[in-house]
Amino acid sequence: MQGKEVSEQETRNCTAGIDVSKSWLDAHVLPVAQSLRVANTTAGLRQLKRWLLRLKVERVVVEATGKWHRQAVRSLRASAITIGVVDPYRVRMFAKAQGIVAKTDRLDAKVLAMFAAVMSFDIRQGVPQALEAMQELVTARAGAVDEQVALKNQRSAAEQPFLKRQLERRIHQLDTHIQAIEKECLRQIKADPALARRFAILTSVPSFGPVVAITLIACLGELGSLSDKQVAALGGLAPVADDSGQRIGPRVIWGGRATVRRILYLAAVSAKSCNNDMKPFYQRLIANGKKPKQALIAVARKLLVLANLLIAKDRLWMQSAPKSA
Repeated sequence: MQGKEVSEQETRNCTAGIDVSKSWLDAHVLPVAQSLRVANTTAGLRQLKRWLLRLKVERVVVEATGKWHRQAVRSLRASAITIGVVDPYRVRMFAKAQGIVAKTDRLDAKVLAMFAAVMSFDIRQGVPQALEAMQELVTARAGAVDEQVALKNQRSAAEQPFLKRQLERRIHQLDTHIQAIEKECLRQIKADPALARRFAILTSVPSFGPVVAITLIACLGELGSLSDKQVAALGGLAPVADDSGQRIGPRVIWGGRATVRRILYLAAVSAKSCNNDMKPFYQRLIANGKKPKQALIAVARKLLVLANLLIAKDRLWMQSAPKSA
């Protein structure tokens, strides 16, 4: 149906889904039921945009696919096409709810178009390319840290002197690699006055070191523009209810951005000892029967809400909050 002529009435309230892969962009538009496949290149994107504009598509949805969707999203937004980036898990659950269990690129594009037609989703401004570049560095650093932890565990179990020397050498190389990444992140932040200001605000909070600040800047660009509940959910630190009938299940945290949740948990471990506000808060939770990990999650959530407030107010942390705050 790709070349079919459509009436003006058919092109009202059109939604589109785009399935992104390394080589191809598969698009589907509803309710006209038209499909298009183009190469995931600059020329292919131009062809896709002309097609979407001709059909007067109102909303487009793509899944978050790492780096492969970013160029398409930036290009479509530059042409004033409304586009949202959604969680692949949410789309897969939607497909199952529709009774769709098969999975192909073209079918995925159709499911995304259906999702765009009936579901609500956030349509925010895209992440600046500078932050996308920093996200890549933060992800690389996290991978290097995980590899280093694995090597240290292997070293502690090793008995052969030769193997221990090899592991020590690799651990040292990773140390150098991690420090170089952190240095590059700091260089990029200092080169941008807005990011430098955010860094200064975040590092003013006791227990927020440079790595915590870099991670929040790179992976939570929305900081300062959300409500307390929204930022807690986005950071994966909002408690989720699990009740049914007479049963009141334990609250758990789920979803959100794992990188943000992980770094804030580490910050909470430090805050319970060195932050004069968070230390009594943590101790009070423990005294009320909370388990240590539950209390640490609560501290991490409180730290995130605090960071969100400070960025929104554009002010440094102070021992005593100003009266107008």
